[in-house]
Amino acid sequence: MLSQRCLAATLLAFPALCNKAGAAASFMELCRRALVPDITSLETRLATLHAERSRLPVESTTPDLSHAGYRSDAAALPNTEKWVQIDLGRPVPVDSIAVLPAVIPSPSGQALATGFPRRFRIELSQQADFATRTAARDFTSQDFPDPGNSPVIIRGITQLARYVRITATRLRGEPDNYFLALGEVAVCSGNRNMAQGRAVTALDAFDSPRWSLAGLCDGISVAGRPSEARLLPTNGYHAHEESDSPSVQQWVQIDLETTRTIDAVVLVPARPFDFPDTIGFGFPVRFRVETDFDPAFPAPIMIADHTGIDFPNPGDRRVILPAAGIEGRYVRITATRLWPRQGKPDDVVFALAEAEVISAGHNVAHNRPVTESAPLDLGANGYWAPEFLVDGIAPPDGVGTYTDWLVAVARVQDVDRESAQLRVSLLSLRDLADKRLTELTALTAGVVAIGTVGGFWLVRIRQRRQTALLRTAIARDLHDEIGSSLSSISLLSQLGIDAAPDSGSMHSELLEIRRVADEAAGAMRDIVWLVNPISRNGADIAVRLRENARQLLVGMRFTMEISGESHAVRLPTQGRRQLLLIFKEALHNIRRHASAAAAHIRLSWEAELLTLVIHDDGCGFDPEAHHEGHGLSNMKQRAATCRGHLHIHSAPGHGTTLTLTLPCP
Repeated sequence: MLSQRCLAATLLAFPALCNKAGAAASFMELCRRALVPDITSLETRLATLHAERSRLPVESTTPDLSHAGYRSDAAALPNTEKWVQIDLGRPVPVDSIAVLPAVIPSPSGQALATGFPRRFRIELSQQADFATRTAARDFTSQDFPDPGNSPVIIRGITQLARYVRITATRLRGEPDNYFLALGEVAVCSGNRNMAQGRAVTALDAFDSPRWSLAGLCDGISVAGRPSEARLLPTNGYHAHEESDSPSVQQWVQIDLETTRTIDAVVLVPARPFDFPDTIGFGFPVRFRVETDFDPAFPAPIMIADHTGIDFPNPGDRRVILPAAGIEGRYVRITATRLWPRQGKPDDVVFALAEAEVISAGHNVAHNRPVTESAPLDLGANGYWAPEFLVDGIAPPDGVGTYTDWLVAVARVQDVDRESAQLRVSLLSLRDLADKRLTELTALTAGVVAIGTVGGFWLVRIRQRRQTALLRTAIARDLHDEIGSSLSSISLLSQLGIDAAPDSGSMHSELLEIRRVADEAAGAMRDIVWLVNPISRNGADIAVRLRENARQLLVGMRFTMEISGESHAVRLPTQGRRQLLLIFKEALHNIRRHASAAAAHIRLSWEAELLTLVIHDDGCGFDPEAHHEGHGLSNMKQRAATCRGHLHIHSAPGHGTTLTLTLPCP
């Protein structure tokens, strides 16, 4: 019966349960996936994207819509050719190029990409007129997928060039209004964007507060910046900056003040806030890190040697150099090839934001003495100093080079876009699954209901019969076994009393045994009456109350009046129990405390309400006064448990009237 109830309740509750969140492993979710198998594949893909998104070291960017970028004049036909080019100022080795779409605010306030060419090519040249040119990428044979707000990254170029030109051969737009629009172009060499702030020329340009030639390289784009430049109180360490040779050697060293076991050395690239925002500022192109016990380094022990080939600029990422437990007191960082500050080989510097020496999990270089090979004359600039190399102030770890960051931004946007599309598709599939579940539920519920309603009532009737038989057996066993035993104890006690009427203490003990046995027999009779299924109507209740009154009010005059249709009343077991206990407590109080000569009891049934009134002519009391014991409060509490009400009216010298009302259908 219980399993049938659960099945029926579950089936009828299917539509409501389908809308609950967090039911991926529930039976309902399994039903959805069984009905629409594509849900599983979409959820698997969404979980994969979520895991990838958690590994990407950048947050979704908020597009800067203050300046859209560059836009050409309008053309009547989409196949009109438009070009725009950037002068890098001098030939530089181009590693990668990032083309960022132009975005403008839509009527809804969202960033809307516009004007990205359908077909285009990117070319490099040493000449402004592109008489000689090299193609970096060519996308003119077929339409390029709309990138939306994501940067388009062209990597692996490795060519020397001064000019970069983007030529659109098929435009986006509408009739008589086809145009080329780009938000930003970054030309990356190493870790730097060499195009920022450079001169821009074009075949033509649409000039407005939102659009301009300079807007193509102003640093304002859909991607923003690699990270927000933080205003820190110090920049770090900066060596002598007036060297015109990148091969000059400069060093800086830290005195740990005692011999240490060195596990690793960490170099943090500088990112000065008083210089045009550049990640990896001053990080040496070639360098070595050593330790020694003598500050003159007569016998240095090598920790890391990167003097053979150029070390890739780490951008805004920390460089960790394992030391494998080497012991030493002094740690020296020697730059053997310096970083070109403006991309020029004759303007080189050596700078670091912070250097850490890790020993037993702690940075033991913090605030230790620092010496250097080439002091820097800072003048009024107090942001660089040797002691700032170990002051614990450094920019946060980032994603690497500018190109690395743009790639991560592009992937973040792709992942977020695909995830949003998958969530929409999942909602549609879940709606379809819920619809099918509802239809299946209704059909199944109808079939099950027809088959179970009859059986449900048959089982219910059988259970009621079994319960009644069990209660009858319990009542019979209590009466026959325990009742006869208690009667035997009482009888034997009386025989003992009769045989030895003058035996002193034994006589009193036998009297006590008989009294306890008689009380236990009376309590047992009450229990038998409560569990007996045939003693539920009003007539049986009246008989039981009359028997208790005879026993409890022996030697006192009492009358009992019964009115109403007692045979039609069915009082539940809990109600009968509380009624009996309240009745017995009231008669005990009359017997012990009231000093009454007579009592009147009235029991009536009227309008589905049982009313019991007990009145005595005793001494009475003040119901509002404090009384020892808990008899009165217990009686009121018992009445409340049955949704009844107990009222006591009394006054000193005027007897007591107790009125109990209980609902009794």
